[in-house]
Amino acid sequence: MDAITTPVSFPENGTTVRLRPVPAPPWLRSGMKAVSAVAPDLAAKLAHRLFFRPIRARVRDEERVVLARGEAFTLGLDGERVVGRVWGEGPAVLLVHGWGGHSGQMTALGEPLVAAGYRAVALDLPGHGASDGRVSSLVHGARALARVAALFGPFEGLIAHSFGAAISTYAITQGLPVGRAVYFAPPSRFETFWLRFRMGVGVSAAVMERMLRRAEEWLHVKFDGLSPVAMAPRMDTPLLILHDPGDREMPFSEGTELARTWPGAVLQRAEGLGHLRLLRDSACVADAVAFLRAE
Repeated sequence: MDAITTPVSFPENGTTVRLRPVPAPPWLRSGMKAVSAVAPDLAAKLAHRLFFRPIRARVRDEERVVLARGEAFTLGLDGERVVGRVWGEGPAVLLVHGWGGHSGQMTALGEPLVAAGYRAVALDLPGHGASDGRVSSLVHGARALARVAALFGPFEGLIAHSFGAAISTYAITQGLPVGRAVYFAPPSRFETFWLRFRMGVGVSAAVMERMLRRAEEWLHVKFDGLSPVAMAPRMDTPLLILHDPGDREMPFSEGTELARTWPGAVLQRAEGLGHLRLLRDSACVADAVAFLRAE
């Protein structure tokens, strides 16, 4: 396997892309391969612990400066703290980071939103950033968004990145009040996350299937029907999707598929910006704010 990217084919849409595996040390990958072969139940338990425990990304210096300028808030969720920041006054716009991310990654949007007359609300999802917890999931994230909505909602707009878009879509179906939405590099399905994890950690497809069934029991959900593409046809929230065709973490084909199945959604190419840089790109930020203003 290539240490950086691996070519992967997606038969459902006929595309082949190079995906970055989830980063993992070689000893973990070789160990999980061995355990998968001789003790699949144990491997599934270990995979469950690894998959739902996000690695906390470093906060960049410039992000820390912007976070410090915001008003901090804290809310309780299952006995643990979820923290966030608020900037400005006016109609609220919720900013939702991706898996393994933090609210600092969304700070380039804060000042333009405030200048446009919005109140920007960003949170660290459970198990991420400065929030408490060691585990997280689609369900954990959606419940956190609901708690934030109780404080600051309804939201005139929502801007989400990567897996944060999946969380947001699920939360909207659960009643999260959102007027318009912008998704940066969103998934349409969960399979890409599962595949990148398998490639990085070294578990077999059979073990991954056992882990997913274990996760469904833990979260009291069935993943069938919870993917963004499954929920999209019944959505009526206006949506703009910004996605780089060269994204190595979330294939452009997923943004395309989501735009095709979400009624009225608009897909905009963000060439050469990868998976994270588009969040800091001034043109993408301006387009996102303009869309929320229905310009």
